[in-house]
Amino acid sequence: MATKKDLLSMQNCLCFNLRRASRAVTQFFDAEVRRHGIRPTQTTILATLAAKANWAMDDLSDWLGTERTTLVRNLRPLKRDGWIQITGGGRGSRVAISITAKGRNELETVMPAWRSAQRKAIETLGEQRWSSILADLEHACRELSK
Repeated sequence: MATKKDLLSMQNCLCFNLRRASRAVTQFFDAEVRRHGIRPTQTTILATLAAKANWAMDDLSDWLGTERTTLVRNLRPLKRDGWIQITGGGRGSRVAISITAKGRNELETVMPAWRSAQRKAIETLGEQRWSSILADLEHACRELSK
């Protein structure tokens, strides 16, 4: 017999459960890529920068769905390690971000570990369930950001 859920309880809170799942997935990916000296958030940024040349700070922030101040904080170690280049930024100037050759090499080094984590996570969920989850998340992002 199915039990009735209290949809108003924090245990069933959409925000709480998505954040909880996000932390678990982040920790899982972190365990896979950390041995390469990089974090999952940094891997995502490098892969995004590798996919398109010369991102504007605002566009990158929007694409990643992160606040600009959070993005700036996440970019600092990438710049320090020579994996990205940041140009502009003077008063009224547009800030442009691009991946360097060193950053592309780092991304190439870490991608097998990332692919392994991705494969294991999808196997755990099942490909059909993952496809449904991804479609649902994309739909929610579009609808909730209106």
